[in-house]
Amino acid sequence: MSRPGTIRRMPWWLALPAAGLGGLGLDAATPAIDWWPAALIGAVLIVAAVWQQRARFGLLVGLVAGASFWMPHIFWLTLYLGPVPWLGLSGVMIAWFALFGLFAALATAGLARLRARPSLIVLAQALTAAGLWVAREEVQSSWPYGGFAWGRIAITQAEGPLVALASWLGFAGLSGLLVFACALVVAILARSNTSVTKRLLAVVAIAAAFAGLSFVPPAALESEGALRIAAVQGNSKSAIFDDRENGDVIRDHIEATNALLDDLEAKGERVDLIVWPENSGEFQLPEQHYRSLELQRLAKRAGAPIVAGSVLQHPDGTFTNSTVVFDEQGDTGLRYDKRRPVPFAEYMPNRAFFRSLAPDLVDLVQLEYSFGQLPAVLPIETSAGEIRAGIAICFDIIFDDHAVALMNGGGDDAEVILAQTNNADFGHTDQSAQQLQIAKLRAVETGRALVNISTVGTSAVVLPNGEEVDRLTPFTADAMVAEVPLVTGQTPALRFGSVIAGAWLALAAAGVLLSLVAGRGRRAPDSGEPR
Repeated sequence: MSRPGTIRRMPWWLALPAAGLGGLGLDAATPAIDWWPAALIGAVLIVAAVWQQRARFGLLVGLVAGASFWMPHIFWLTLYLGPVPWLGLSGVMIAWFALFGLFAALATAGLARLRARPSLIVLAQALTAAGLWVAREEVQSSWPYGGFAWGRIAITQAEGPLVALASWLGFAGLSGLLVFACALVVAILARSNTSVTKRLLAVVAIAAAFAGLSFVPPAALESEGALRIAAVQGNSKSAIFDDRENGDVIRDHIEATNALLDDLEAKGERVDLIVWPENSGEFQLPEQHYRSLELQRLAKRAGAPIVAGSVLQHPDGTFTNSTVVFDEQGDTGLRYDKRRPVPFAEYMPNRAFFRSLAPDLVDLVQLEYSFGQLPAVLPIETSAGEIRAGIAICFDIIFDDHAVALMNGGGDDAEVILAQTNNADFGHTDQSAQQLQIAKLRAVETGRALVNISTVGTSAVVLPNGEEVDRLTPFTADAMVAEVPLVTGQTPALRFGSVIAGAWLALAAAGVLLSLVAGRGRRAPDSGEPR
């Protein structure tokens, strides 16, 4: 046991710039800079800035860190819709970051007052800070209006050496591990009663352990055959304000598919399945007689079914953003409805209230898409036999519960994931590349090959280890063809991911409670000087 040491914290004039740089570092780890180490540097700076601060100042530090990350990270929202949606969503995400700063400051300062071995205090502080970071990511992914599971630190490792850990730990588990390592470095360096040499050696040991984790392979699953799949990017004018006529979008994809089949026939090749993006079939595709006949003709020529996106209207007047499947006999009746329609884009929550604030923007959302209830896995007959295709439409792919929906257990698990999307509303911004980064990590987490196909890009085929085997140039009409494995079984991330996430949340709660108990005891002296 040891007596509480001096509470070391950064002065305000150093903590606030550190928090700002840390937020920018998190953003630099995502497209377009895409330098994964920047996420670790950013996390260290943010954690160091809030470390052992007074609670109210921790709130300010978290606000600065959140603003410097979220405002540039989702600036793509302003492209067509202006600053109001961007400021609204950024404000909510910044608020969660500010609360992280408050609780992290409170907990690390309180735990520093524990009468315990220094090593135990360091461990408790680091685990609590990491747990609170995961708690922030989990809450922002759930509330309000279903949450926004974007910008999580785990996603930055889609291009990094630790990507395989996603198959063992899941998104929340990988986020917790990354921040725990960063917080452990901060906790060790902040100790005032340990020699500089010992602290540096401890940091080197953490770095070495982290380097060792880069050799961990993805979780091994069984592969039962392969599927030769084609994905068509029509390069359509499919954004909200694009000047187009009814039928233009589906015509672009028909033409691109015909060009694909011409090329395959010239090479004497064929595919087992063709995938079109979200909204590629426009409205009510199964009921559009001539368009349905065109897809039937293409499927017959290809000898492969076509998976297309279409907006469907139901007898009660509601709409769904859906996926349908056509073969040489026509509409197969297979269908998936998007489970996560986007609030303020595909439906308007609390319409009367928000219309009173921004009527012109709210009136842009004319259709009220309902939440899909159908299974996310479709059994599709192909020349390679019946395959189970897991469908994720646009933002479906960013939510952890949808990954669970793709893996129902037993013989209903998806063997391959088809991620259909329409990124036209975000133009040449980083949005589509950020979404692909999430899809890559999802492929590793589920242990499945994933086809990310967009109307305009960014489109790519990703293997279960996160490796890209093909990618299309954005804003070109083109198609990609790849052979992908059909995988069965569930990764540890899917079997235990919710338990791992729950463990991080429990550590956060326990650390905060323990810090409150410790704070009631003998208080340690404060120091406003950085260490």
